[in-house]
Amino acid sequence: MPSTQGTRKNTRKNATGEKRSARSASSTRSTRSSSSSRGGSRRSSAAASTRSRKPRTNSRNSGPVRAVNAQANPNTTSDGMPLIAPPKYRKGSMRIVPLGGLGEIGRNMNVIEYNGHILLIDCGVLFPEEEQPGVDLILPDFNYIKDRLDKVEALVLTHGHEDHIGGVPYLLRLRKDIPLIGSKLTLALVEAKCKEHRINPVLKPVQGRDKMKVGAFNLEFISVTHSIPDALAVSVKTPAGHIIDTGDMKLDQLPLDHKITDLRQFAKLGEQGVDLLMSDSTNAEVPGFVKPETTIGPALDRAFGEASRKIIVASFSSHVHRVQQVVDAAHKHGRKVVFVGRSMVRNMGIAADLGYLHLPEDTVVDLKQAADIQDDKIVYMCTGSQGEPMAALGRIADGNHPDITVGEFDTVILASSLIPGNEHGVYKVINKLTRMGARVVNKDNAAIHVSGHCDEGELLYFYNIVQPKAAMPIHGEHRHLVANGLIAVKTGVDPNNVVLAEDGDVVDLYKGQAAVVGSVPCGYVYVDGQSVGEIGEEELEKRRILSEEGFVSSFLVVDTDRREVVSGPKIYLNAVAEDESDFMEVRSRIVSDVEDAMARGTKDNHQLQQIMRRTLGGWIARKFNRRRPMIVPVVADIAKDVQR
Repeated sequence: MPSTQGTRKNTRKNATGEKRSARSASSTRSTRSSSSSRGGSRRSSAAASTRSRKPRTNSRNSGPVRAVNAQANPNTTSDGMPLIAPPKYRKGSMRIVPLGGLGEIGRNMNVIEYNGHILLIDCGVLFPEEEQPGVDLILPDFNYIKDRLDKVEALVLTHGHEDHIGGVPYLLRLRKDIPLIGSKLTLALVEAKCKEHRINPVLKPVQGRDKMKVGAFNLEFISVTHSIPDALAVSVKTPAGHIIDTGDMKLDQLPLDHKITDLRQFAKLGEQGVDLLMSDSTNAEVPGFVKPETTIGPALDRAFGEASRKIIVASFSSHVHRVQQVVDAAHKHGRKVVFVGRSMVRNMGIAADLGYLHLPEDTVVDLKQAADIQDDKIVYMCTGSQGEPMAALGRIADGNHPDITVGEFDTVILASSLIPGNEHGVYKVINKLTRMGARVVNKDNAAIHVSGHCDEGELLYFYNIVQPKAAMPIHGEHRHLVANGLIAVKTGVDPNNVVLAEDGDVVDLYKGQAAVVGSVPCGYVYVDGQSVGEIGEEELEKRRILSEEGFVSSFLVVDTDRREVVSGPKIYLNAVAEDESDFMEVRSRIVSDVEDAMARGTKDNHQLQQIMRRTLGGWIARKFNRRRPMIVPVVADIAKDVQR
């Protein structure tokens, strides 16, 4: 892959992309020399560079928001490479540190530093996967800036999606008066979210082509089209250089609100000279151009026309343009619309109040009124398009929603894309709905969704307009970042000036050259109910074992003075297919092993419990085809109880 300066010699000959696949391209990632790398060498294949969503570790574990310890060695990355600290900040340079969004879809956050001043761009969340049971949200790791929050001049928010604003309340817990800069709709959505956390944020609204000086940073905002209105890119200028962060964007020429991406402004900034372009990578692998949002209207109209009973539409709760098209289709077909789901009701109320969502009179009704409306005259607009089990659609599919049921000949429309990693959950919901007799309309059988991100053709066009000196792909999994980097090279960006960074990498822009100079710990911070950062990988592993293998507890009473087992062991099973009677033969082994240990002088309860755990665990693995349930051994010592 294109890299920063100092690429290894055995891959440099292919840096121009000649006869080169994406797989071989990924082997020449950003510079990681002995002075500016995690350990000198890097992964040499696309397979190796595509890490799982398992977090890196963070050795710091203090403060209200704490990062998880993802692995045994706090000084290595998740792929085992040593974590090399960056050099001391070089005065006069601009330092960029992504704390999320590079290597994943979500959790977007970038830190920009110049001479002691800090600017933050976005602060989003990542939604958990199946292997993270019980987790509600995943936050960026704030530890890198936690001790320097007084140096933060502002937080710029590019748009109102959860993966860009969802972490704001958790950041403001650390410092409540950080100014939030963004468009009117974005700030309104953030303000509502913050109020739920009893925080009154400091808001500074801006719009496209506005300019603002914040500390050492000269900011300029550029309107971009996305799947939510009022999205902005931001230009950041300091004496060290000029960077642009696009946020999420596409080049839709027919957006519903007629506000196209301001390519003229991007061209002007390009003529002034852009040292580093940080651009959205989500759809970089997709050839061609994204279809206009207006193409969804006919598909919705067709689905509504064919529906004979109730219609349920699921989409993101912030996708105002998609909701507008659903409302328009419902009005055309004489149906009432009901917003379902707390975030959907809240966000659409805000959008309507600010004039971004236009609701025909008497079209929208309350959920309580829906019971009195005929099935062929109602549309439920709900959350849950990503298969989230607790969202409205998931509860409907499980048959446990208090107000909405699905029956034969009902129509369910999934009007959104599939976020990578959510496929299993989405198709699980589709299958449940189909069993209930519903007709499910989704991207597989109808043109019911268009993306909010640039496809390859649009990125090519965009790079040619801006003509940056260097490029740093952001917002995407590793394969998306690699594809974006190759596009930059095609448009003339020097391969040595394409920076393929990861979360936690430190990128310095100095004298027009951008390079990875080291890395900082950057783990996942899990939100579980009211708990923030309290859960680590060890706890998640226990939850995974519980959900997959079950639970076995064993109770034993001993007398360490007499060196004998007095009672037990009693064995109890939970979520284990076998019966407790199947465990009769292991009881004698436990007694024998524990008494042997006491005979050798072992009196410590913890050591005796570990012996019982090993005996029971080994027997279960041999007996039941390598099963490994969670085992909780308890040993009570009456000798110690008598002494007390």
